[in-house]
Formats: sequence, structure tokens, C-alpha cells
Amino acid sequence: MEMADITIHMEPVISERGRAQLQSTLHNLGEDDQINIVMEAADAHQADQITNILKDAGFDYQPRGSHDGRLYHIIARRKVK
Repeated sequence: MEMADITIHMEPVISERGRAQLQSTLHNLGEDDQINIVMEAADAHQADQITNILKDAGFDYQPRGSHDGRLYHIIARRKVK
């Protein structure tokens, strides 16, 4: 089976609709799939809303800033059982 690599953009703001879309997407991801959540670096202080959703859904994640400092990425995969 091939791994899926999905990207969700939470720009320009992290909205309720965006969080709901993330939860729905996480529910449908397979064990080997990866998701990249992108937000503006200025909104990185709101990343805990996203990381809490990831934790609750059983995902490990790694935050990263972009090279130009404009974007903030959270790369997540389902935790290994």
C-alpha cells in the first residue's frame, strides 16, 4: 500500500471549520499516511489547538518553521502501536 502525504493550510486564521476539517481528515488517514498542517508563523502561538487535536487522535507530530520564517508546519503521523 502506498503512503499518502496530505497538506492542510490553516491560513490566514485557524478557524473552527479548519479544525473540523483536520479532525475529519485525521479520522480517514491510514497507519502509514502523513499530514502536513501549514499556518502562518505569526499564528504559531495558536498551534496548541492543532497539537491537542493530533494528540487526541493518536498522532505524533513535529513542528517546523519554514526557511523564510513566514510559515509554521506541523508534520504528523499516527503513533506506532
